[in-house]
Amino acid sequence: MPLFLLLFLIWPLAEIWLMVRIGSQVGALNTVFLVVITAALGLALVQLEWQRLARLMHYRVNQGQSPISLFAETLGVGFAGVLLLIPGFLSDAFGLLLLLPPTRKFLLSHLKKNTQSTTYEQQSYHYYQQRPRRSGQEDTNRRGELLEGEFERKEDPRP
Repeated sequence: MPLFLLLFLIWPLAEIWLMVRIGSQVGALNTVFLVVITAALGLALVQLEWQRLARLMHYRVNQGQSPISLFAETLGVGFAGVLLLIPGFLSDAFGLLLLLPPTRKFLLSHLKKNTQSTTYEQQSYHYYQQRPRRSGQEDTNRRGELLEGEFERKEDPRP
């Protein structure tokens, strides 16, 4: 109930109060202009950050690393975009904080500490570290190794 109260009652009232205060100082038209400009600039920053994260994911995949840890950051950037699109100065401030990589990483690391579940990366790491190797088995994770061969497609006789 307190989270519901905060999100749907207190937050909009605080946004309206802050807009009225700023509007009384700089004027109503300038306030609307500020809200539109912060939304447009915020969404442009979100797009740039998504492009950066996409390049980083591509790099990690090419290096043979798992990009799963970047998915949480991508969701954080998406949530920042939603906050920046919502009209209001408080939501813009929180969206900008979530858009900045240091604060986003700090918030996500805090969330990771509070969760007890194991990630896919941790599970796969433990699986491959504990998997027994047969004698003479070579490491198949080498880069640049090309296997050549032929195959024949056989149709399943069942209907």
